[in-house]
Amino acid sequence: MLALLALLVTNSAHAQPASARLEAVREDRTARFALHWPGPVATEIQRDGRELVLRFNRSLGDVPLDRVPERLESWVDNILYGYDSVVLVLAAGVEPAVSTDSAGVAVALARPPAAAPSREAVAADRAAGRRIDYFRALALMEGGDLRPARTLLRDLLAQDPRDAQSTALLAQAEERLGRWREAIMAYDTALELTPGEPSLVQGKALLLHENADRSRLDLDWQKVRNADMQRIARFSGLQELGRSTSLTWALERRKVDVDSARRGDGRLEPFHGARSRLEAALVHDWPELQRSTLALYAAPRTLGAGYTHGWRGEASETRAGFAWSEPSFAFLEGIVGGGRRDRLFVQHEDRLSDRWFLSLGAGYNRYGLAGAADLARSATVEGSLRYTLNAAGPLASVAYVLDAEYVGHREERRSEDRQDADGNTIEGQPYVPLPAATREVHALQLNVEDYLTDYVRYAAQIGYAYDRRGRSGPQGAISLGWEPADNLELGFRASHARSTARGTASAVNSAGVTLVWRY
Repeated sequence: MLALLALLVTNSAHAQPASARLEAVREDRTARFALHWPGPVATEIQRDGRELVLRFNRSLGDVPLDRVPERLESWVDNILYGYDSVVLVLAAGVEPAVSTDSAGVAVALARPPAAAPSREAVAADRAAGRRIDYFRALALMEGGDLRPARTLLRDLLAQDPRDAQSTALLAQAEERLGRWREAIMAYDTALELTPGEPSLVQGKALLLHENADRSRLDLDWQKVRNADMQRIARFSGLQELGRSTSLTWALERRKVDVDSARRGDGRLEPFHGARSRLEAALVHDWPELQRSTLALYAAPRTLGAGYTHGWRGEASETRAGFAWSEPSFAFLEGIVGGGRRDRLFVQHEDRLSDRWFLSLGAGYNRYGLAGAADLARSATVEGSLRYTLNAAGPLASVAYVLDAEYVGHREERRSEDRQDADGNTIEGQPYVPLPAATREVHALQLNVEDYLTDYVRYAAQIGYAYDRRGRSGPQGAISLGWEPADNLELGFRASHARSTARGTASAVNSAGVTLVWRY
């Protein structure tokens, strides 16, 4: 019985052969696949493209071959297997090295080093990459991302300084960022690469026309109903000094005729005379879209200075500054008595979209006359929200405008006592040396402008102003400009509004002419 039991166990072991042992290992640059049995085995190998066929004279047994594609990811795309066969579907570019022994098979997987591309292929790849980067920069500009576009274009030109297309696009980016000097240099480089290109010639000409050194003469006539008549002459200009610095200046002279004007001592007397003021400023543009303006002011019995700093973005600009002892002709009393103003202010402008434009501002003011610097104090709030109705053809827009000034302090005085012809004493009367008044004006405006011909343009505005603290009424303006030559411009303008700044709410009619010449 014992001998019979031993014989049955031996036959059972021969009937169920042992399974193969699997090895599937993946590394960074190589991989390995192997099958080994505990006893001798014969292997047959066949290669058909990406398929490697392995056949054995023994059964595979219960080996987990279905997990091989996961364990050899990026080396083996798939595996097929049967009773005694395995098919490895190799990934593209993988080369197998097969070795066999008496116990099984081992497959070493590797990728041969890529062949070095030809010079022509390298040049073509670089050209394609630059082309893609160019269109990326163009898309950034169309989306309003001007600074990233400028950086990308500069990188392209560092690789190929003779890329005329990228140079021309860089000129447009610099121009839209307000860096007109850098834009001119880019236009010059692009014209050297593509001489006579019409779009470049026109772009440079328009930029020079807008920013060229120039002088301007304005003559205006202003009549305030039941008050004064003013004739204003203003001569101003701009001169480029180099190193991103320019000089601006303005000389203004006003001749005033009024039957009754308040003097500093309270007397009401006629005034028929002229007053002048001068303003000169150095304007410096910094590399990162910032601008500094240092101004000096001068007028009879008044000398002052001011400083403004501005920060530009892709679609916005913010300014902040101060002015000390700035000559102020906003009030008739200021014209007669040497008006001055100290001011702190901040302003912000933002192009919200292609059609919406927002501006906001706030300030603190102190008004005075010659010899009395603190006669009135106020806070100002200003703003506008504009929507473009039509950008093609006649440019039409509608806007809401806020112009508010809240007076917190206004000094009152009493005139000196005097005697009449009979020797009787007449007591002095209270008076306000500088009649600053609170206003809060809300206005709706419709604006239209267009070119009548290539060299004649017009602009018109009509609206209504509601003053919550004073009188309201319609307002309007019209202007006409003519350029008979590239360096000469003539203009005419007329307007009707209310002089709310004076506190009189009197209607103001004005007309004027302008002469501008560029050199």
